[in-house]
Amino acid sequence: MPHAISTTLNSNLNMEIIQKALQPVPYLLVSALPEQYQNELWPLVDQAIPQPEEGSPRAIILCANDAQAREIHAQFVKLAKVKDLTVDLVVEKGNKLQQRNDLFDGTEIIVGTTRRMAELYFQNGYNIKKLKLFVVLGLDEQMRAGHKGYIVRLTESLPKCKSLFFSANAEEERVVSYLDEFYPNIRLFDLSSEA
Repeated sequence: MPHAISTTLNSNLNMEIIQKALQPVPYLLVSALPEQYQNELWPLVDQAIPQPEEGSPRAIILCANDAQAREIHAQFVKLAKVKDLTVDLVVEKGNKLQQRNDLFDGTEIIVGTTRRMAELYFQNGYNIKKLKLFVVLGLDEQMRAGHKGYIVRLTESLPKCKSLFFSANAEEERVVSYLDEFYPNIRLFDLSSEA
């Protein structure tokens, strides 16, 4: 596993540390349980999107399931109001045509399930040329669910942007295989022992 740097933090997940770690490198893997990061994602998005801008999304959050996507979306909508940012939800248990139209109208942040995000992207539902932050939650869970193909296709289409991956098990074979192929020198923060 060619992860360049492995770091263990001795406190709860601190997004400031993650933000600083992303400064010198374009991508980062955080080994952490969902309860360690799920309610702490906003500072990363807030830093990536300092003010509203018309057009393409600047942050994409790929969630492992509908429930996680809905929870994060609800949290982001409340927090984004302060900056007048738009947040759209894209999930499998939703009206696909309506979701596509909402994305086509423009948004700054998209939160959704990997499968639906990939489907809409490849049906020309949204443009990612201005993307600043790409986040995959529960990478290990998503690989076990068979979402590697969707994640790979999205990864291949990304512009130069910060990519952040969260995985409860960073050593899982499918996770290692994916990261070795697309992010061979990814930096690792191991927070899973802190839960």
